[in-house]
This record gives sequence, C-alpha cells and structure tokens, in this order.
Amino acid sequence: MKALLLISVMVVSPLCIAAQELYNPARSYNYFIREAKASDNNGTRIVVAENGDTTLVSHYKLQHSLNNSLQEFTRVFKGTPFFKNGWYKGSLSAKSGQNVNFLMAYNIQKDVLYIVKNAGADAVEIRPDEFTIEGHTFRKYENVFLETLYLRKNILLKGYECVLSSSFSDKTGYEPSGGDSAYEGEFRKSHKFFTIQDDALQVVSTGKKALQSFPKTKRPQLEQFVKQNNLNLKTQHGLVELFRYYDTL
Repeated sequence: MKALLLISVMVVSPLCIAAQELYNPARSYNYFIREAKASDNNGTRIVVAENGDTTLVSHYKLQHSLNNSLQEFTRVFKGTPFFKNGWYKGSLSAKSGQNVNFLMAYNIQKDVLYIVKNAGADAVEIRPDEFTIEGHTFRKYENVFLETLYLRKNILLKGYECVLSSSFSDKTGYEPSGGDSAYEGEFRKSHKFFTIQDDALQVVSTGKKALQSFPKTKRPQLEQFVKQNNLNLKTQHGLVELFRYYDTL
C-alpha cells in the first residue's frame, strides 16, 4: 500500500462548508453545507424529521438571467449519502506517524471524505489513503474506500454503496401528507464484503457460499467450525469469526 500523504498534500478541493456546532448524538445533526463553486448557492442540511427519519434537506436559489428573477425551492430526501448519516470525530495519519484529529463526514455516494478542524472553520473534500471515523477504519483499495473488518494473515473488507432513488412521480398537490410522498427521493445504502486473493479484490458471498472463498481442502474444517459455534455467515460477526478461525489452520 502506498505511503500515506501529508495532510497538507491531501487537502485538494476546499468547500465552503460551515459546521455550525460539534456533533451531539442527543440532538439533530446541524451542519450546513454550501459549495462555493456552485453558481446557484445551494445549501444542504442533515435534519432528523419529527417521525424519526434522517433526511437531507436541500435549499436551492436559482438566478434566471433572462427575466432577472430569483427562484427558491426546497427538496427533502429520505436518508443521506453519508456514512451513519452525519458528522463524527475521526483521524488521519500524517507522514510522521501521528494521528491528526478532525470532524468528518464520509460521503458514500461520491466516495469522498469531508473534514473540518473546528466548528468555526471551513471544511475540505479529500481522498486520503486511510482514515478512521467513529472507530471505523477505511483504506483505499483499487481507488475505492473499504472498511477493514479483519486484518491478519488474511483480510476481510466491507464496501459501502449509496444510490439515490428518484423514481417518485411529479407532485400534483393532492398527495397525502407524510410517508414517502413527503420526499423527492431516497438515498439507499448497501454493502458487500471483500477479501484479497492474488493481489486482487474478490467478493465474499454471505451464507453457506462464504466457504467458497477458501481452499477446498479447508472447507470441511471450516464448515464444522461454523456448525459447532452456530455461526450465522449472513452476518458480519459470523464472517469475521470464520476468517479469524481460518488463520489458525
């Protein structure tokens, strides 16, 4: 893996993202994101709705040059493209080996990391080789970020995906209030598990097919271990225990 870059080198694309206050798990997320390069001065806020849904609320200001008018409107999306739907404490490793702490938001959809040094500073968009957010460590493999779940002789990784579903039809004004009709779309997250074989990423299936990631000669022992310990290979815990046991063989 390539050596980690200096923090000063990794800061590549500054955004005017003003973090209004440090993350407090007992309160709603309250971070305003304003992209300086956007001509329409859009704003985005992570908000917990009254029904408990975490939403992404985007406010748009569009300047029409032909009639010199200003149009403002708001769009609300269910979920967010961010890891765990918010900003969390995290750290980056500098070339000196010391950890540098930041407030972070990992955008799964764009596969980029936002960092802000304190509540009054601007944030920047970066793509480091490695970062840790809320106790979860991500490293760059084949130019994508994957979370490290197990790393000894063998390695188990977890990759996240986020897709914005915008299949909602145009609103007529007669839709019932609340429910999915209150949203313009939904950020839907999913994940896959990976290992590295022959210096390349390989998908690790869940369930009984997970055993196919190991040599045929070892599968009977692994299957016996799964049965004896009543492991559920459809879960992250079951897969981690399977990889941990395989390293003892």
